[in-house]
Amino acid sequence: MTSRELTLADKKILLGFLKKICGSQGFSSSPRLREFLTYVVGETLAGRADMIFGKTIADDVYKRPPSSSVDSSSLVRVDAGRLRRALEAYYAGEGAEDGVRFHIDTGQYAVRFEYLLETPTEQLVGRRKVLAAGLAVLGVLVAGVVGGIVFLNSGEPVTQKNTQRTGLSSAQRAALLNRSPRALEALDLAIQARGLIFPATNPSRLIAAKGMFERAIKLSPTYYGGHAGLAQICGLQTFFMPLGEERDAIMSLGYKHAQIALAHGPTSTWAQSSFGWMEFVRGNIEEARSFSGRALEIDPADLDVLDFDSLINFFSGDFEHVFRTADPEKFDTQSLKRHVFMVTYAASIFHLGDEEKAIAALNNSAARGGPISPIGSAYLIAAHQKAGDVALARSLTQEFETTWPNSQLEAIVRRLFVDVENADTLFDTLKAAGWHATGPLPATGSEP
Repeated sequence: MTSRELTLADKKILLGFLKKICGSQGFSSSPRLREFLTYVVGETLAGRADMIFGKTIADDVYKRPPSSSVDSSSLVRVDAGRLRRALEAYYAGEGAEDGVRFHIDTGQYAVRFEYLLETPTEQLVGRRKVLAAGLAVLGVLVAGVVGGIVFLNSGEPVTQKNTQRTGLSSAQRAALLNRSPRALEALDLAIQARGLIFPATNPSRLIAAKGMFERAIKLSPTYYGGHAGLAQICGLQTFFMPLGEERDAIMSLGYKHAQIALAHGPTSTWAQSSFGWMEFVRGNIEEARSFSGRALEIDPADLDVLDFDSLINFFSGDFEHVFRTADPEKFDTQSLKRHVFMVTYAASIFHLGDEEKAIAALNNSAARGGPISPIGSAYLIAAHQKAGDVALARSLTQEFETTWPNSQLEAIVRRLFVDVENADTLFDTLKAAGWHATGPLPATGSEP
């Protein structure tokens, strides 16, 4: 949605979120970033997004005269990078539960607004309904709501062709509402939460999604989607936790819910994929590939299934499989926002020895809205290093360490890879680019 389609009420709501950001701890101490963000948000909302340039920011925000000898465009680019990092830090902390997110994409100065529903007004109304129902923990709602093939216990499969993977058709929703409003709410929550899973390296997203899946299960214990999603979240969380009883308990919980999902939805791609993921987490690689492959065979266009299938096969070393199945060009007409298979596809190309193509694939992932995460950024560094772009690789390494200073990336990735030599390939290359490991996983699990 463009700013020209926003109502006055929508704009007021977005300005309210702007005020909240500017008052946050990270922005309150930086007047320049507050002024920069306020200016680009105002220009975007005024319909002048295509007229925001480095020079206009320098003139209007920094009040630099045209005759100034300072390179204003360079200064603006540096501050734009600082602003992107500050926004990312804000949404990882104080703004984790904001219903609308502001993005300034690389190479752009206009603001992109990310929200779940059609307009911010509807988003706010929806959030108030959730709060009125006592679901404050479910406040993180973002765009890119995606479903798999969704089956009800006594309904026909709902596919992308008739619902664009947003759940049920309007007729099916009306029928389910009249039969069981709780079941409809459970289905909606599960689908919304599914869109929050990636990037999985953001702990606050996993925690929010986990709460939503748990609520969906309480509303409709026999709906497989809540159980499948909870299992996937638990499985992901285990890789961010130190070995011990707490991690074992999370793994057992995930496996239990994967079994329940499969029992209630034996023909569901989501349930099959979830069970395959938990088998991977438990170290049963062949079982993991079997269940995940079956889910993908049932519906090759289920991008959520493809996300987990690509993770299973990538980290178990079958890079050829990921290369064959996860090429984003196969889904050129679909929105790929936040789909992690684009990153695993690019990383597989790196391990297959084509660094230039890996760089292009990672850039394509970012351009199409793929998740920005420490893992993808690490592979971009490694690909540039191996391609001979040593200066750029070192620059990206410094940027990485500023953006994710406590990522524990090496510990996490080494745990994910079945074959340690594949992890060595990545980190030996990173160390040649000046990489410094950030140490082992923290002692307390859920917040790496």
